[in-house]
Amino acid sequence: MIGYKIKTTYHHGDLKNALLDAADEILLSKGLQGFTMRACARLANVSHAAPKHHFGDINGLLTEVAMRGFDRLVTLLQDKMQPVMDDLHAQMYAVGLAYVEFAEAYPEHFRIMFRKDLLSYNTQSPPRQIAVTYATLINVVLRQRGEPEISEIESMASLNGEVIKDIFMCWSNIHGYAHLRLEGQLNSIPEKTHLEILRENTRQLSDLVQKRSI
Repeated sequence: MIGYKIKTTYHHGDLKNALLDAADEILLSKGLQGFTMRACARLANVSHAAPKHHFGDINGLLTEVAMRGFDRLVTLLQDKMQPVMDDLHAQMYAVGLAYVEFAEAYPEHFRIMFRKDLLSYNTQSPPRQIAVTYATLINVVLRQRGEPEISEIESMASLNGEVIKDIFMCWSNIHGYAHLRLEGQLNSIPEKTHLEILRENTRQLSDLVQKRSI
């Protein structure tokens, strides 16, 4: 299990980050239901007008919070994968493990990050944080297939249909498992068994993608 300490002390000249720290803390402690721009301002000990000045509206603030979430997720993905870059099965397991650990450490962030109705950005030209995260996930699948990796500035549209099928098969499987755990649907399963299921599930995904690429 991972954990992060949220800093909410406001320093002069760092108001935007102070508000984002406050937003993080509110989401962790009260969830989206307790999240308001006024609550963020109050926790950061600044005027109620400050969040609107920096973020426009609540969707703008949530978008910035989500971008922080993507930064944390991609860092965790890279940390988990770095020691196992020579093992395709282990890479896929590392992705699953990072996904689950992030979702459990930041449950509300995880939910918000993939809700386009709450976020404000151009889906045709997503922010750097989203592009880097998606490229990291896509490249895991491309390595399974023995194909060249893409950079964050390249579009998934440049990939062929079979590759895209494999990407969504792996992503939906791992994301779905993390979501089921997060929503308490798998609470009756012991933690050791969870890890066994995740390891076997990702191994089968890895084998299937490698087989399909032949």
